[in-house]
Amino acid sequence: MIDLTNTKLLRTWTDPESGVASYVLNNAVAPYQQSFYFANRSLTDDCRYLWFYCSFPPAGDSYNRTLGVWDTELGAVNHYPETQCLDASPLVDTRNGEVYWCNRYAVWKRAPKPAAKPERVAVFPAEWASRGVTHRMATHLTFSVDRKELSFDAEIGNHWFAGSISVADGAFNLWAEFDRCYNHAQFHPHDPDELLIAQDYWTDKATGEPHGIDTNDDGKLLRMWTLRRDGSMRSWLPNEKAATHEWWSADGRINYVDWNKGVMQIDCKSGRQSLVDPGGTWHAHDARDGRLFVHDSMASRAFFRGGPANVGFFNRDTGRSLTIAHLPASATLEEPSVYHPDPHPNFVGGDRYIVYTTTVFGALDVALTPVAPLLERTSA
Repeated sequence: MIDLTNTKLLRTWTDPESGVASYVLNNAVAPYQQSFYFANRSLTDDCRYLWFYCSFPPAGDSYNRTLGVWDTELGAVNHYPETQCLDASPLVDTRNGEVYWCNRYAVWKRAPKPAAKPERVAVFPAEWASRGVTHRMATHLTFSVDRKELSFDAEIGNHWFAGSISVADGAFNLWAEFDRCYNHAQFHPHDPDELLIAQDYWTDKATGEPHGIDTNDDGKLLRMWTLRRDGSMRSWLPNEKAATHEWWSADGRINYVDWNKGVMQIDCKSGRQSLVDPGGTWHAHDARDGRLFVHDSMASRAFFRGGPANVGFFNRDTGRSLTIAHLPASATLEEPSVYHPDPHPNFVGGDRYIVYTTTVFGALDVALTPVAPLLERTSA
């Protein structure tokens, strides 16, 4: 467990409305420190190493950040500038604390200790790299269930590629090539031959023309797809018109956000859909047993990056919810943030903690909330 009483590294902040306590990592190594994208866990299962994004305004943006790590046992926080990464690509091996990331040319990994050196895992194929400027190599890397491969969804110029990367020899295995944007690829938690992947909005790099997501005859967005290693694909339609921010549950169901209803879940065997978290209208994440959800929601009618947001907790067993934090804006509608400062809460450390990005102290900071008090307050 993490020592949350360490006042040298943590500031306690209690939400004045809900009374929930969060523990905020001090700005020890960077002016802005952010939690990872909601689909990727950033704390090891033994709670030893917590990785986070670092930014040094005005340098960089949400596509160009570096990484820091908190060693909770030694009480040390370190920044590693050699970890500059594209998009939300960093992936933590929650067993040993190694972090994987992508830049424009290769996939790298690094152990959390200061004496470690970055190791190159794979080099981007020259044939693909010659198609244009590399916008991303992977939205957010994920492991196959056997840990032998990493997922990728590359965007180079007006070309898109998806498939897997061998961890052992760095070989890129192409599953599909597209003429429009597909991203957010995530390995199935049990099947090494299947990816969840999203059709997304994109802009033509040559003309600047914007492109949307395809729809079926009923007007439903064709955003959610599964891609097999043989290149075959299947569309998963939303219950209503739209879907966004999808991820796998630990048992292989597809979760996605319906802006108006909350988190919907698809049973891939029956196709049946159900509402599993009515509060998750922006991003959400579930504990491994599927009983608990954490989510964020926009607290402003006008959407902009850095707007006010709320972070909440939902207990499916009892149907009770609890607000973790009401977060003030970190930017303005006229000048939105370039650092993608959404809270992006998720369960980490063997589901004992929730990590999210907070703005309560006037910057972007990493916050932890223990799950046990939330579970106690929402139990019957």
